[in-house]
Amino acid sequence: MPIEIEEVLRRSEQGSTRPYICRGMDEKLYYVKGKDAGYESLVKEWIAGALARYLGLPIAPFDFVRVPRELYDLGRNINLGGLGFGMLFGSEHIPESNELSILNLDAIATELKRDIAAFDWWIMNGDRTLTEAGGNPNILWSERTKLPVIIDHNLAFDQGVTLHSQLLSHVFAGSLAEICDDPLLQAGYHARFDEAMSELANIIGDIPLRWHYVDDHETIEIAFSIDAAEAILQRHQMPAFWKRT
Repeated sequence: MPIEIEEVLRRSEQGSTRPYICRGMDEKLYYVKGKDAGYESLVKEWIAGALARYLGLPIAPFDFVRVPRELYDLGRNINLGGLGFGMLFGSEHIPESNELSILNLDAIATELKRDIAAFDWWIMNGDRTLTEAGGNPNILWSERTKLPVIIDHNLAFDQGVTLHSQLLSHVFAGSLAEICDDPLLQAGYHARFDEAMSELANIIGDIPLRWHYVDDHETIEIAFSIDAAEAILQRHQMPAFWKRT
């Protein structure tokens, strides 16, 4: 069951999609992405997020949320045009958290760094960077749990991402390099990705029909191809997947 949104508080000033901060009927706060983010973005968020969750990665809890038409109409004075109504994507607010800083990197377990780096290469997500000069890690650091929380996968399935570019720019590039040099680690991720792929049909089947279209009349399909996403995810079976060239 989707989470019903009962109140739209404000629009976030952070993030390229500037999600809306909303309160659900469950009294939790959610960063909700809708029309301005684009339905293609929501599809990517859902597929990548569901795969991350299946693999046991520390992703912020997320779900389908429903913005009632009545709430949308009442909120026109605070410009909800960029949110829209109906079934949207909501990522739960993590209390006492901040964007990951370079100072927190050493506190993250070696295995978890490898897991995140491997996952991002698998889904072709080049949007997780961080150096002493700055960056955009799309990882929160929870002061409550002292653990990282990954967020924002709207730029996943980017066919411009390469292993070389990830080794140059990913926040955990060193961990990715470790995998590239270790056949045993590679075999482990191959098995885990294979297992996650067994859930892909269910993950895709859960996507709301509306998200496959640009317009409310559902006549113009989004540019993002589900077939292309599946092809990207099948790459891990290729011998050259971990090969640095």
